[in-house]
Amino acid sequence: MPNEYSRREFAESLALAALVPLLGGKVEPIRLGWGETPAGSAADHPGALARALADVIRVQYGSRLREADLATITNQIQNSLERSEQIRKIELANGDEPFTFSALPPSRTP
Repeated sequence: MPNEYSRREFAESLALAALVPLLGGKVEPIRLGWGETPAGSAADHPGALARALADVIRVQYGSRLREADLATITNQIQNSLERSEQIRKIELANGDEPFTFSALPPSRTP
């Protein structure tokens, strides 16, 4: 990802953002790249799979969708497919597990 920031840089930007109302200044937002599509991707030409999935939606809900709605849905499907490809490229070690949290119930005292 071209716009990678460390935790420290992210924390500094949060601290600066909290001070902006007090200082009365303007701060440019940090572009993290979330939700942005690379040039020449989904917005220009959705792939065959995205078009096929959009056709399924058109068959099911076509009477309630305008053409612009269907184009937006097709682009969103293509964006999701591209993100899933990026996620598949991440290499995981055998010991990598998803983050889980469980709160322990309060202990009972007799």
